[in-house]
Amino acid sequence: MIKFEIKSKILNVGERKGQQVYYAQPIAQSKVSVETLKKRIERETSLTAGDVQNALTSMTNIICEALSEGRNVDLGELGSLRLVVPSKMMDKKDDVTASKALKTPKILFTPKQAMKDAANSVQLVVNKDGTGEGPAITAVCDLYSKTPNQVNRSSYAEVDGRGIKLVGAGGVGKGTIELEPDSGIPEVVDDASITLNEPNKVLFKMVEDLTEGSYTLRFKTYYDEEEGILEEERVIEYPEKITLI
Repeated sequence: MIKFEIKSKILNVGERKGQQVYYAQPIAQSKVSVETLKKRIERETSLTAGDVQNALTSMTNIICEALSEGRNVDLGELGSLRLVVPSKMMDKKDDVTASKALKTPKILFTPKQAMKDAANSVQLVVNKDGTGEGPAITAVCDLYSKTPNQVNRSSYAEVDGRGIKLVGAGGVGKGTIELEPDSGIPEVVDDASITLNEPNKVLFKMVEDLTEGSYTLRFKTYYDEEEGILEEERVIEYPEKITLI
């Protein structure tokens, strides 16, 4: 099941510029971690944990080798991987060269029918009462200025939400806080910087050496208020951008 909540925003472009529109946004989606995948394969087969790890490592190496050779890969009942190399439209025939006309290769995954059927069978639920349900980050502000969606790099971020407590795999340690810039690699907040870690509120010291600008805030946790410690990691992403100043 994927649960959605209703959000709204004002359009800035297009024929409906200035109009308030409403849309459905996932409340939270968990994922099957690679460790969980290994355990389930071990449980359902006669393979040992080492056998599973070796098989996955070998499969990764074989697929990467095939892709580096420009070959497509058949993954059986899962689907297939194929390389797609888009080409720019050039004015002259002589300009159609590998360096000028061809763009960066991309990998396209085409699922087989079993995977399509599994995706089509997922239950989709939109919560319309406005109260929200399930884990979600609902507000972020600077602890001292209380400015919404804006945090000073030398200050603390105050995060409110539902079921956002940070817990590591197996209930050991804290989960992960990521700050991802519009273009770049996510920065992970150090565990020691998390000074309050509750289901409805988290406080953490902002990373001071980050560049000023817009960021996506993301929590990764194995915590659930009703189920306790989850087997699979849950990702909770704040739907709005936060600005570091």
